[in-house]
Amino acid sequence: MRWFALTFFCISAFAADPQLATLLQQGDAEVSQHNLRAALAHFQAAEKIEPNSIDVLLRIAQQESDLIANAKSPAEAQQLARSSLDHAQRAVALAQQNAKAHLSLAIAYGRLTDFENNRTKIEYSRYVKAEAEKAAALDPHEDYAYHVLGVWNCRVANLSRLMKFMARVIYGGVPEASNEEAVRNFQKAIELAPQRILHHQQLANVYTIMGKRDLAQKEWETILALPALNAEDEKAQVEAKAALATSFPSPGAQH
Repeated sequence: MRWFALTFFCISAFAADPQLATLLQQGDAEVSQHNLRAALAHFQAAEKIEPNSIDVLLRIAQQESDLIANAKSPAEAQQLARSSLDHAQRAVALAQQNAKAHLSLAIAYGRLTDFENNRTKIEYSRYVKAEAEKAAALDPHEDYAYHVLGVWNCRVANLSRLMKFMARVIYGGVPEASNEEAVRNFQKAIELAPQRILHHQQLANVYTIMGKRDLAQKEWETILALPALNAEDEKAQVEAKAALATSFPSPGAQH
């Protein structure tokens, strides 16, 4: 899932190295066409020229994260997740006050939990929350930071009994989280970026978990009214249609 769009590229920053600027432009063009592997190749070439560029590191971290879902094997998916984390960590080390760097790190830890044992999942979940909070503090207008916090609250609030037990044993308790706080997080993300389908999708899912059918229906309908800008948006609209057809059938529908 594409969590956020990196929009920090500034051609003047690379005026001294036309080759670097060209590689980033080519990579960005491939991203706009959803050619993620081609984009990553351009950004990796740029990294060889300037390995300590925050712009380059964050681009690579994002492309590697986005490619996980299309990995050719579980081993490749795990390698992409670990490399994404490495690039995000390097970005934060270079730019402690960069909100997108902390957001990238939060996302990287979240993606890597799919490949870790339960103890590590719990540990990484704390990093996800901490880094997303840093991103929001550094840039209160970063809607994806609130989105990540919403996902974190929803997932932790609905942990299985086994995971809650492990959290108590390992850390002395489950981190405070709630569906209500997840709703507030997603509502904040929507306030900042009302056209972002992803925010509405997650809010609808939380409302469904909470049994708030009318509010969920409103979000699903909003998703269908918004323009789909990428494949993720199109998938969300398919989910919205299915949810509305199943849970909110039209008056004339047969049962």
